[in-house]
Amino acid sequence: MTLVRPATALAAALCLLTATARAQYAERDTVPGTGPAADVSGRSIKNKRVRAVHTSDPTLLGGTANLIRRDPFLAYQLGRNLNFREFRTRDGVFSSIAGLAGPMPDGVTAKITANNHVSCSGCHNLPQGNPGGGTNFSKDSGFGRQAPHYYGAGVVEMIALQVRAELLASADANQDGWISAAEAQAAPQHAVVSAGAGPFGAVDYGTLRLDGGATGKPGLNNIFRVWYVDAAGQVVPGATAVDGTTTHGYVFAMIVWGWGQGAGRAALNPTNRAFLWDPWATHGGLQAHDPSTLADPDGDGVSLPTLSGAVQFPATHRAPDAGNAVDVLGFSTDDPDGDGYLTEISEGDLDLAEFFMLNAPRPAFAGTNAQYRDGVGLMAAMGCAECHVPDWTLRPADATFAGDRRVFDLDVRWNAASGRLEGTLVRLHTVGGSDLLPLRGRFHARGVFSDFKHHDMGAGFEEVDFGGTTNRLWRTAPLWGVAAGFPWGHDGRSLTLEDAILRHEGEGAASKAAWLAASPAERAALLDFLGRLQLYDIESLPADVDGDGAIANHFVVAGADTGVERFNAEWLFQVPLAIQGPIVNGDGVTVLSNCGMNTNAAYGQDLALRKDSDDDGWPDVWDHAPNQAGFKDGVNN
Repeated sequence: MTLVRPATALAAALCLLTATARAQYAERDTVPGTGPAADVSGRSIKNKRVRAVHTSDPTLLGGTANLIRRDPFLAYQLGRNLNFREFRTRDGVFSSIAGLAGPMPDGVTAKITANNHVSCSGCHNLPQGNPGGGTNFSKDSGFGRQAPHYYGAGVVEMIALQVRAELLASADANQDGWISAAEAQAAPQHAVVSAGAGPFGAVDYGTLRLDGGATGKPGLNNIFRVWYVDAAGQVVPGATAVDGTTTHGYVFAMIVWGWGQGAGRAALNPTNRAFLWDPWATHGGLQAHDPSTLADPDGDGVSLPTLSGAVQFPATHRAPDAGNAVDVLGFSTDDPDGDGYLTEISEGDLDLAEFFMLNAPRPAFAGTNAQYRDGVGLMAAMGCAECHVPDWTLRPADATFAGDRRVFDLDVRWNAASGRLEGTLVRLHTVGGSDLLPLRGRFHARGVFSDFKHHDMGAGFEEVDFGGTTNRLWRTAPLWGVAAGFPWGHDGRSLTLEDAILRHEGEGAASKAAWLAASPAERAALLDFLGRLQLYDIESLPADVDGDGAIANHFVVAGADTGVERFNAEWLFQVPLAIQGPIVNGDGVTVLSNCGMNTNAAYGQDLALRKDSDDDGWPDVWDHAPNQAGFKDGVNN
């Protein structure tokens, strides 16, 4: 929607920013000697916590459409900082501490400990300050859940939406967005999609046909969640099958995030946007209001695309703040947890955090192309590549597919001469007037290593949950970045990669047998290959970001030598961040201070829709008292 703002709010947006002290560890925006909130490393969050304002008009300065289309690296960095920010009481975090939430399959037993993290980085933190993973915590059972990394999250989401689009197109003859009973009967016997070229290009997801012929349920893999629609293609709440009377067809989504939820239940989140608002609510008690998810004009349970270009699925996934009551300034006053803090996560916050996830750099292979080919050959010989499908190709945009929606790619390769991973910033956008628009072309994603299916992994990965239900169905873990995935397994119970391999039973039994039959040299070679599937520290990675084909040892930004050229999005803002430069520390040693000297200008904190004069987290355009701090709603504390 285009933002509508009262004239008084616009006038208030011109007020000067007042300086206040901020006590949060992660938010450090001063320079040494001027206050306690300093960070010479430059890695802490520099920008204030101000709710982002969703807009569709890119001319509205500081709105999310403006940032995403005209200052995309600032939008990326703001989204990155939302992912890693430690939220405070003044931001509305936690309505209670460490309560229990969510029912298990028995409908009674609580599933998870809620209200236990103030930041996404509480779990997604290896390597620190990156979209990593590795942390283990109790979720469905006392054995735990390993938090996944989300490097390459945009690629993962695009694969999931492409799989859905290809399957839908194979049966939806009239292209109305849902599969009728008649279309299901005429669908191909097998729901097969193409991952790309090569021997592992076809992935079979079951069948789109109904188990009763003209009625019943489709036989899709458990990675999909299905809902049912009437003769007009509108969602029938609570329906469980096509019955030919009230329900005449179905729609589905691939639930790409989440390890597995047992027979008949897909995993957790179908999109990056849902991956954000769901844990923010569960772990942080921060309820998001998201009209973008609810933008479903034809009522089929599939939304219009967000600013990042991803459809959402309101039939199954709705943000917890429904926005039944909306203030005259445009924010929700529902307060679903009753703590007095309104619109704790805004639609605009989700825009920016989703944009970061869309463009999050991919994992890397720390080896040569020949080593990659040899490793894939070893996996194929042991049968591993049948489930851990090595590569996927995103199709270019056309009537069926959305194409690669990212605006840049950080292509990270091993440089044998320097003995290190190095990056190249590849711009995936074109300029249309004042806007930067994604090219939406083809992209080959090497080294994903997943078919994104749920498989019965047998007794080796069996789990008895809190309520007593047994589960052996687990999503094929994408292996990119697996070398940094310690510990391993959905439950984090494997302390070595070999132990994770030896737990493969059920549908993985043949690969386990091939491993046991392999020679010691073959096993060592495969473990060496897996050890090269690496994550890395994004912001310190040496990288060519200016496109001159070289990595400078002294990269100058805003007149200052920042050291080795690297991918720091702050260097790429419309107003690049200027750093403090060399300083003498308390030990009398000269060090490079990366403290920002122009944070307000670089981070756009004086732009009309971002300005927060009273520093209460409410932008002036959303604040009934823009010069009086009121953390709960702009007025009250």
